[in-house]
Amino acid sequence: MKTRKTLVILLTGVFVAVLVAWIPAAVAVIGNWIPTDVEVQSSEIGIGLGLAPDYEGSEDYGFVPALYARTVWDSGQYVQLLANDIRGNVLPSDTWSFGPMLEYIRSRADVDNSRVDDMQNVDASVMLGVFGGVKIDRWSSSIELRADVADSNGFLATLNGGYNLPINEQLSLGFGVFTTYADGDYMNTYFSVDRGDARRSGLNKKDADSGFKDVGLNLTADYDFYQNWSVMGILRYTRLVGDAEDSPVVDDEGNENQFIVGVLVKYSF
Repeated sequence: MKTRKTLVILLTGVFVAVLVAWIPAAVAVIGNWIPTDVEVQSSEIGIGLGLAPDYEGSEDYGFVPALYARTVWDSGQYVQLLANDIRGNVLPSDTWSFGPMLEYIRSRADVDNSRVDDMQNVDASVMLGVFGGVKIDRWSSSIELRADVADSNGFLATLNGGYNLPINEQLSLGFGVFTTYADGDYMNTYFSVDRGDARRSGLNKKDADSGFKDVGLNLTADYDFYQNWSVMGILRYTRLVGDAEDSPVVDDEGNENQFIVGVLVKYSF
């Protein structure tokens, strides 16, 4: 089991590394919308480590790699990679943002919980979609729409709201709230227990329907500690609700309260 978990972590790291390799291509694509007189305002790269649930709804946690990269032009356009999420804003605006995004969701296989592990494996999802948002002073809001293009695992829509608070020249804090709607395919994939799964695992049958699956909070802290070097801390709390919370995968074998904690060291140039 430990060997398999190590392999999963390594494969996740390889996947994220591949995304980093794609950043120059993403920069080139976004560059097609950028006027020739626009220049790069800032660039950052970073690496860190996160602690995340074994699967969505799990009470078991494990370490995952976290990579970060971001390039911002003085037009307001940017491309960014953070952990399992890569996106790029194609609008030349400091107020409005819109562009493509890609989110990777790990497979649910070889998990620590023996009963959930007896269920049919869930393949990894590659959620491709778009995002759009508005930022006014320190306030921001956005919507994200994405669907799995790897294994038809469903559709997600997320609403976000946030506030950025500079403490001083070195430290800034970020506060955010969010909620996510999931369609029937997603809920069935991750939270239903069909007859076969019930027989293999001993869990009760469950048909999970579409609806809002979670609400949550995001907290970030960014501290410049030496010249071009900074450290970023991330805390994400998710509360599963509705059919997600009521699923035997969560209610009997997991926990509706989910946390992700991460620390990254960044270099700006």
